Amino acid sequence: MTGKIPAISLFDVTGPIMTGPSSSHTAGAVRIGLMGRQIMGGEPCAIKILFYGSLAETYKGHMTDSGVVGGLMGLSVDDPKIRSALGSAGEKTISVEVETHTQSDKNPNTIEMKLSTPSYSADISALTVGGGEILIQEINGFPVELRGKKDVLLLWGEEGLVDGSLPSLRSDPAYEREACSSKGRDKMYIVHFSQAPSKDSLSSLEKNIPSGDFRYLQPLYDYQLRDPEPSVSSIREVLAECNRSGINLPEVAILYESRRSGLPGDRIREKFNHIWNTMQNSIDHGITGHNDMVGGLMGGKDALKMQKAWEEGRLVSGAVLSLGVTRAIAAMESNASMGRVVAAPTAGSCGVVPGIFSSVSEKYSYPLERITEGLLVASLFGVLVAMRAPVSGALGGCQSEIGVASAMAAAGLAQMAGGSPTQVSQAFALAMKNILGLVCDPVAGPVEVPCIKRNAIGVANALAACDMALAGIVSIVPPDEVIDALINVQQLLPMELRDTTLGGLGATPTGVRLKKEWLSKCSRNTCDRCSD
Repeated sequence: MTGKIPAISLFDVTGPIMTGPSSSHTAGAVRIGLMGRQIMGGEPCAIKILFYGSLAETYKGHMTDSGVVGGLMGLSVDDPKIRSALGSAGEKTISVEVETHTQSDKNPNTIEMKLSTPSYSADISALTVGGGEILIQEINGFPVELRGKKDVLLLWGEEGLVDGSLPSLRSDPAYEREACSSKGRDKMYIVHFSQAPSKDSLSSLEKNIPSGDFRYLQPLYDYQLRDPEPSVSSIREVLAECNRSGINLPEVAILYESRRSGLPGDRIREKFNHIWNTMQNSIDHGITGHNDMVGGLMGGKDALKMQKAWEEGRLVSGAVLSLGVTRAIAAMESNASMGRVVAAPTAGSCGVVPGIFSSVSEKYSYPLERITEGLLVASLFGVLVAMRAPVSGALGGCQSEIGVASAMAAAGLAQMAGGSPTQVSQAFALAMKNILGLVCDPVAGPVEVPCIKRNAIGVANALAACDMALAGIVSIVPPDEVIDALINVQQLLPMELRDTTLGGLGATPTGVRLKKEWLSKCSRNTCDRCSD
């Protein structure tokens, strides 16, 4: 059961607001757990999780097992208790087992769960597709396509019993569509609704189908998918819309999200104001130096060192860049200590946009409205990438995370600085092509080395690209073709350079030593960084 990717929300790219350290492998894991909890009809008493490829190597550093278990226990993506989820499961006598398969042909972002209660069991296969987005692709052998963005009823059982319940559901005012998959004589129906199905529909199901044979799955998001067809799907189309309608890029972004999610413009701006506030809080927390890092590979005080060096006049790059780097590191140190951050587009790149936006807006006294417009535009260009290419280090290298974040930031900066739509698009293209080929080569597994300091290059690149575009310099390769190039390089990157710890910095003698020390520490359960 496959189909065209529906319109991606601006809040899927600049978001979620989450507990670190990884959007794909922590926030996405929590959402997969939350979906599993709903499919089970409650909290399981036994959990087995299977990880494949790069995730089999990095799941501990990304707290992925804690994320899955936390979701199964009902925790939200921004709940600080995710860090201790495995310990909480033990206290509740929930058995948890993890199985890994590094050498596998499966998508490296695959998470499989084998769950059971005294009355029901389920095998669930899911993907974390980047930026906290998920896809449930199989339940008990039935192929499905569930992203947690719609009200859904699942019905399964013998053909005649299940089919007899459909007419009443189809007459529900909120009914939208249905899909069906078969396995022998058994069927599973996936019925989608525009909002919660009526009480009458649920009562009818309860009368006609055993309670263990249907589930109502509520959406995981406070913005739903109202129209899956995107209003624009390329940079060329965005620029054409500006020319045709005489509107600016922030208005294109709002119209796009309003069509997709049904949210009014003032609500969209309000949500971005909240995102900006959360970004600033992540900087403020990180810059204190009070960061209890998950992996403990770093001290968590680098942003504080940068801040002091700036205050003492020891830095040479000037206020905008020095403070942008300082604040990007601060947000990332919050992320690596499982603080509350905004994935933009991922948690591993969550410092780039807030770092440089904060620095530039302070330097030029930009009001909140102008910053919000910059975030809207940055998010729109991020969406145009995510519609076509993964924003996940495991699938496309760090170019997919910090590279895309830097390009988003460059576009947003050009918008805030008063650039034309064409200049904004050129800022995006110049930044994106400058980071093509950036590999994802974490040391040991935690989202610390080189992730935190690598955000600094995203800041510097965004600033340079923005200035070039504002000066009238253009990318000879058009912006949409730069995205094509990103996709090509993603596909050519070997597995070892896509978040496995098996190449690049992760394969150096120091990287190998730190990985052994980290895994030994986790196996001994000597610290809460391993969440046991």
